Amino acid sequence: MTILGGKVHTHVRYRWGRAGFTLIELLIVVAILAILAAILIPNFLRARASSQLATCQLDLRNIAAALELFYGQNQTYPLAVSWQNDLVTGGYSRALPKSPIDHAEYGYATDTGRSAFVLWDGPDKYYQAGLTGYVIYTAVGGLQLGVASVPTP
Repeated sequence: MTILGGKVHTHVRYRWGRAGFTLIELLIVVAILAILAAILIPNFLRARASSQLATCQLDLRNIAAALELFYGQNQTYPLAVSWQNDLVTGGYSRALPKSPIDHAEYGYATDTGRSAFVLWDGPDKYYQAGLTGYVIYTAVGGLQLGVASVPTP
C-alpha cells in the first residue's frame, strides 16, 4: 500500500486465472448447503403436516359446533345430502372449511332419526404427521384420531 498525494492506493495483483474461489472451496460450500437442506427440509415437511392435522381437528370441531347449534334449534341434525347448505343458509356458519390436504369436502353422515352424526376426513391423508386412518368427530365420542374405518352414527 502506498500513499501518493494524500490518497491511498492498494496494489492488488491479479494473475490470469488466479482471482476468485477455487473449485474445492466452491464444492465445500455446496456440500455444506446440501447437508443443511437435508436436515431442514424433512423437519419443515413434518411441521407442515402437523399444522395441517391441527387445522383438520379445528375444522371438525367448528363444524360440530355448528351442527350442535342446528340441532338445538331443530331437534334434528341436517340431512346428509344438504348439510352444508343447511348450515350456511341457516346462519350457523358463513362458509364450511375444506380439508387442508386436498381441499376436498369433509365427510358427514347421520343416522335415520337424525339424532347422531359423524364427521370425517381421510383415510391416511395425514401420514406425514404420523397418523394413519381417519380423523373423525362424533356427537357422542368427540374427536378421534387414527380410526380404521368411519363408524356408523
